[in-house]
Amino acid sequence: MERQGARFTTETGLTDQAIYYSDSGIKRAAEYRTQSSWLLNAFSRPDSLVVPVARNRNLVKDGQPLIIPVCKVDSIRDHLQSRDPIFLGLTTNDDTPVFAIDVSDFFSAEGSKPMWLEGTELVDLRKYGPNLKASEAGLLAYARGMIEWHSQNRFCGHCGMRKVSKDGGHSLKCSSESCNAVVYPRLDPAVIMVIADGDYVLLGRQSKWEPGRYSVLAGFVEIGETFEMAIVREVQEEAGITVDRSSIRYVATQPWPFPSSLMVGFMASAEKNESSASKYSPMPREQVVPIDNLILSTICDIDSLPKPVVDGNELEDAKWIHKDFLRAVLSGKSLPPGVQFHVPGKYAIAHYLLDKWITESRCNKWAADEIETVQIDEGVFKYVLIRVHDNNGSQKLIVRGNSALAYHADILKQARDKIGPSRLQADPLGGGRIEHHPEQKAIHIYGFSQAYGQANHAVTAALLRQWLPFHEISVSWDGY
Repeated sequence: MERQGARFTTETGLTDQAIYYSDSGIKRAAEYRTQSSWLLNAFSRPDSLVVPVARNRNLVKDGQPLIIPVCKVDSIRDHLQSRDPIFLGLTTNDDTPVFAIDVSDFFSAEGSKPMWLEGTELVDLRKYGPNLKASEAGLLAYARGMIEWHSQNRFCGHCGMRKVSKDGGHSLKCSSESCNAVVYPRLDPAVIMVIADGDYVLLGRQSKWEPGRYSVLAGFVEIGETFEMAIVREVQEEAGITVDRSSIRYVATQPWPFPSSLMVGFMASAEKNESSASKYSPMPREQVVPIDNLILSTICDIDSLPKPVVDGNELEDAKWIHKDFLRAVLSGKSLPPGVQFHVPGKYAIAHYLLDKWITESRCNKWAADEIETVQIDEGVFKYVLIRVHDNNGSQKLIVRGNSALAYHADILKQARDKIGPSRLQADPLGGGRIEHHPEQKAIHIYGFSQAYGQANHAVTAALLRQWLPFHEISVSWDGY
């Protein structure tokens, strides 16, 4: 920051929060907003701080937010003859007043910039905010939101007369004595929700987003709706999925002043699709290596997922994403070849909700949680379906395929070596071959293993669908 020694922290002393833009690093001190003489004296103090905003963008200099003392910006006083500063609050460490001002005029084509603006740049805080400390991004968002509200409410909606700033900028009053209508800053509530079905979460993407970007569903609350009603309507409209109303629960909120929204986060479950018959047992059980029924039903629950039907207006695609794949994405692990996928960063409540869902879904953490479900190569290669388990009955299935290894036994040995000297065991449940074309997003599973028998390729396909949700996966029980 421009001011030497200036430091913004949260009111609880923290310098970061899980919900981005929710911490402005200052005390709002609303009791001073109605004290005109105090506000006038506060802005006259040479050490009072100013957060300039121009064209609904924030200013940064050398990668730091431009937050400067009034004494360094003499030209501001003349500039403010027709615009009052907006009182934001007091710093937590020394009660220094902080104001927001609109300096858009300095960026007009014919205007000349004052010295204190040299070297600054205008940034879109939605994109640039994650580069800043949470408290700094929150303060800039607070200032930006208040300035934009002022710019959009300059004239009275009742009589058309100009409005004047009151209460330190936190209300606008009509200048006509016969009207005197007063308006206050308002927020547009929007619901944002994790919709889950077992180990899967529903994610969608808009066509205007960069390739590979998916997020949870969201939408504005309409007049006459509750939050719960908005959730059910939005999910049905955008993805054709019916939400179990009894499962809806509140999680957290995020201010989103772009321009004036409040994102209200929820978790809920989709109604079960009980009518779908399982397609993951297409062969007589005796022809493949048997698998525990509990694990089989867990892996094959993709059958019961209701099929998303996107509206084509808000979304271009919606998919059920497995928790293991999402966990790998959130932890920054490398994705399989040919997979392009990412979710909003930690600055967004969408990321917070997904991370919380993943954390809550891990009821009993155990050593095999960190073992990736699928590790396969490109091209044509042998694979082994492996059961990883411990002595307490916990277990999971993994798929390992390696084009550099000629025998199924070598693949199993490599998997066991990577598991290391833990108390986990790795047992083969058959094998076969995989043909993988990542550029075409196509996988074909077939064949058998002379050493371990034929794996249940349908189960292997279910595991691959968890890890490669954008691939077309086919199964054949023939071939070698």
